[in-house]
Amino acid sequence: MYINRKITRLSCILAGLLLGVAVPSVAQDGETIFKQNCAACHTVGKGRLVGPDLAGITSQRPEEWLIKWTRSSQTLIKSGDADAKAIFDEYNGLVMPDQNLPDADIKAIFAFVASKEAAAPAATSAPAEPATNASNHAMPEEIAQGRNIFVGSQRLINGGPSCISCHNISYKGIIPGGLLAKDLTTVYSRFGGDAGIQGILGAPPFPAMTEAYKNKPMTEKEIANLTAFFNKVDKDKAGQQVSAQNPLLYGGAAGFVVLILLYSLIWVKRKRFTVKRDIYLRQLKSI
Repeated sequence: MYINRKITRLSCILAGLLLGVAVPSVAQDGETIFKQNCAACHTVGKGRLVGPDLAGITSQRPEEWLIKWTRSSQTLIKSGDADAKAIFDEYNGLVMPDQNLPDADIKAIFAFVASKEAAAPAATSAPAEPATNASNHAMPEEIAQGRNIFVGSQRLINGGPSCISCHNISYKGIIPGGLLAKDLTTVYSRFGGDAGIQGILGAPPFPAMTEAYKNKPMTEKEIANLTAFFNKVDKDKAGQQVSAQNPLLYGGAAGFVVLILLYSLIWVKRKRFTVKRDIYLRQLKSI
């Protein structure tokens, strides 16, 4: 009996120690996952970024709803969830990328969010300081460098692909770009200014971008120049008269016609008859 009581008491002590260590450990793991998957678009208590500030979210929404939203916000919206639809509309239809994470990782993220709220309750209730947009004061040469990075005439230092490979931007002097991803003409205002753009470029949350810039991240200077260029494009969009004609398309068509004519001229010079025709005619004469 005495031994059993000692074992029970020891078990309780160990359980208490484990509980005391487990919560910080989960929060710490959640912080790592948050930085990798969420920090580009969200803050905790520092104001709205590309997406909403997550301060207070764990008390506003049940855990099951948070898991569904994080894994696939569009699936939740299409299911008819009114709250999900309201958030989607509030952020101008900006689609949150699906996060294919196990439940344990998503729970760890929100454990970290809750720990941040508990650590600094005053900070979450105080209004966030307005973000400063340094790109408003960018020099013309910095904007020009951002433009060159976008179109690919200036290679990225770490070898990443140029933006125009996948994105289009409607701006005078820039040829139409790729259609694999969203048009970036108004990306600066859609993503909330410098903080949003720099967050996305610094830690891309979209699977295609993540893979494209894996081990090839943009430098801070490259991100700043691209941000300045996007700011300039967004401001100038009202006064831009961009031709809808695609010079690459027309150039390709013209090149195709030239090649057909060239091949036709070469083909005309080919013998009109088969190689064996002379032999055939000699045989006819000998008959």
